[in-house]
Amino acid sequence: MESRTRKRSSLNNNEDRISTLPNVLLHHILSFLDAVQVVQTCVLSKRWMNVWKSHPYLDFNFETFSSLISSYYYDDDMNNFTDFISHVLVRRNNVKPFKLSLDTRRDCQYSVVESLIYYAVKHHVEEISINTAHWDVPIVLPRCFFDCESLRSLKLKVDGGLALPKSLGLQSLKTLHLGGAQNFDGKIFSSCPNLENLTIEDICLNVIENFNIHALSLKSLEILNWRYNRIKQGCKVMLVAPKLTSFKFDGNTPLFWSEVNLTSLDDVNVALQRYYHNHYYPFYVVEDEYISEEEETEQGLGLNLIKMLHQFCSAKSLTLSMNIIEVLSKIPAALNKHPSPFSNLKYLKLKTDHKDVTLPAHVLNYFLRSSSLLKVCF
Repeated sequence: MESRTRKRSSLNNNEDRISTLPNVLLHHILSFLDAVQVVQTCVLSKRWMNVWKSHPYLDFNFETFSSLISSYYYDDDMNNFTDFISHVLVRRNNVKPFKLSLDTRRDCQYSVVESLIYYAVKHHVEEISINTAHWDVPIVLPRCFFDCESLRSLKLKVDGGLALPKSLGLQSLKTLHLGGAQNFDGKIFSSCPNLENLTIEDICLNVIENFNIHALSLKSLEILNWRYNRIKQGCKVMLVAPKLTSFKFDGNTPLFWSEVNLTSLDDVNVALQRYYHNHYYPFYVVEDEYISEEEETEQGLGLNLIKMLHQFCSAKSLTLSMNIIEVLSKIPAALNKHPSPFSNLKYLKLKTDHKDVTLPAHVLNYFLRSSSLLKVCF
């Protein structure tokens, strides 16, 4: 009875149990909040007054900021957002290590990105995520950034363009996500010896003939939004990644391989964007194939798709979009002439948003000829 009375008494006193938690748990709770929300917790009580200053994760999100602290004009919101970032950096404790995120998705002053990077490097940042836009000129990263020995994860996505140096030199980097980068040959990846996870998204290579990915420690590679109108005609990709086990591709044009060695590859996921039908592909003609002018787009796309897929011959699991199945279904002669090389394939997964899906028999037989125990799932 006495025990129950004590519990009831404790509940009736409206005890602030959260504030009694150690800082490490409070910081975990705050990690789900945006920076402006984290700072606002300082008004809760004396206990919370300085908690935000030692928070190891800075998440500056313009959309959240403008929804909470909004003015009538966008420029005023952005100026207030910039001032807020400056005030937080000045008043924050010197916490090492920490994570940093900036998400504006709109045109942002270069000085904001630059100041954040300087601060991050100085305070031994481990993870950086920057998702912004800069339409005047491509963003150029400050030189000090490439001497950051603590950085393990980096995401840079810039609408409008990101200019990259010839070498990154980030020795501790394990995860890299690049979006919006312009006209680089890919050799920067070889300067990151511990790189294990690489995502390349919406890049522009309209003057690059050979794109190189040389990463000896790479285990996972994603190439997303690979668009023919942003890639130079005939651009070829050389991939040297002997430890690669997972590959994902999404685009409206197949990759052209120049040199590939993917003997460790297990899982492959390839999607062809739907709107490829709306474009004309004169450069899809393969030198050793004769294609009439009328069939050039459809047949050429199919042949180059086959050549791309054949480089994944060691895969055990292959996931394809239904758009790819549709393309393959229209080139039965090519499927017979270029037999499936997937001798290790155990699972064929088809991505679709529809309940009623038909897999053409000649496409299914194409894969079954090299893997009789193949399991197909939708």
